[in-house]
Amino acid sequence: MKTITSLHETDFHLKSTFWLSITAGTLVLPFAYYHLAYQDPVIGIGAVITSVSLYMVAWLCYKKIYKTIYTFIWLTPFTTIFVAYLTNKIGISGTYWCYSTVLLYYFMMSERQAWLSNILFILVNLPVVWQLLETTEAIRFTVTFLLVCTYSAIFLHVITRQYSELTHQAITDKLTGLYNRTLLQDSLIYAIRQAKRTKTGFTLIIMDIDHFKKINDELGHDMGDQVLIQLGAFLKSFFRESDKIFRIGGEEFLILTYNTEETDCIKMVEKLRRKIENLPLIPDRKVTVSIGVASQGSAKDWKQWMKACDENLYEAKNGGRNRVVASSVV
Repeated sequence: MKTITSLHETDFHLKSTFWLSITAGTLVLPFAYYHLAYQDPVIGIGAVITSVSLYMVAWLCYKKIYKTIYTFIWLTPFTTIFVAYLTNKIGISGTYWCYSTVLLYYFMMSERQAWLSNILFILVNLPVVWQLLETTEAIRFTVTFLLVCTYSAIFLHVITRQYSELTHQAITDKLTGLYNRTLLQDSLIYAIRQAKRTKTGFTLIIMDIDHFKKINDELGHDMGDQVLIQLGAFLKSFFRESDKIFRIGGEEFLILTYNTEETDCIKMVEKLRRKIENLPLIPDRKVTVSIGVASQGSAKDWKQWMKACDENLYEAKNGGRNRVVASSVV
């Protein structure tokens, strides 16, 4: 079951990167104007390019299409060379930009990209500093700069790790280890958009354990929990890594399958139903499931798609249970 999110794919990161880019781009503009008008035009042009690049990042964040690789491929090499040129031209004043540039890397990119950008920046700029500055000044700069780099790296690592743990807890059902409802809507919306854009087939499966209340009443809730846990583990082994499996209710599961045609999916779900019926979930007792299936078809939104699949599930239950009912959205 594939991991869905990371720190750098969230609204929080997009918003923070947006405001960071706007602020940095705006603060660089006066510096650009000063050098264009009174000092070195090359530095002024470099500052303008930096500012415009930051505004472009902000625009991509606003449109929610920003990827950290954009910053890594373009801003990392450009700012590394630009700061080296700046330091070479104006001396110790140019080194002040090293600190803000490295911090920018750690806030705007993934952890690995920031590390690589940081290493490149150090390899290019430290030799320039040691060539231009007195030894004592170069030592002071090197120590303070490496401390900023180290603190930034540690901070990003801790934040990334904590965020991953919190995200996992937020999107995971504690009992089964499957996804809960948190990401369901976004996953269905993404599937509909992907299907329209690439003509890829997606199929929705909703499955309900038959007479689960009876299992709880007669055998206890501990046995009911064990059935859910074992069934969840079986679903993980049955479906592919690209498919997403959710527990959306007490005994109700939803599976979003990727790149599947309706005919093939019906055969697969029938196989699933038979396998579950033969699983030794409870000694001397069969556990069966009713399943509704709906291919994406012409669904305009996720609610319509869910409704079609729910209706098929109800039909399977009303038709005697331990059945599969399928249709596409029309």
